[in-house]
Amino acid sequence: MEDLGSFFRRYVDAHLKLEENALDDFFHFPCLINDLSGVQAIGSSDDLHKYHHSFFDELKNADLAMAKSMVIEQHSALPGGARAIVSFRFGNSENNLIFDCDYAFALLKQDEKWKVIFAQLDEIRYSDLY
Repeated sequence: MEDLGSFFRRYVDAHLKLEENALDDFFHFPCLINDLSGVQAIGSSDDLHKYHHSFFDELKNADLAMAKSMVIEQHSALPGGARAIVSFRFGNSENNLIFDCDYAFALLKQDEKWKVIFAQLDEIRYSDLY
């Protein structure tokens, strides 16, 4: 079983691909994402692609070249489930910070793989450069 630190390192690295299907394997369908615009119901990979489209465009325009994750807190008391608070940092090719953010996740173990069933944006901090 993959630990949550490895899962989120793979998850943040997948962002570097900037491809619409790069994050599909990390999510359970259906799932929920709560961000600055409210709760988004994601029923399929197509919904996930639509949800991330403008985000990936923003990262492309900012010249994304670096992505890092750090699991701040995790709880795995429930069989087959876990909760994690993760901090992410995204930077450009000049090693400048684009933004960093914190998310809380609820995860489900499905076929021995972690899948996000709920993601809650806690805080996003943009660099003065963007």
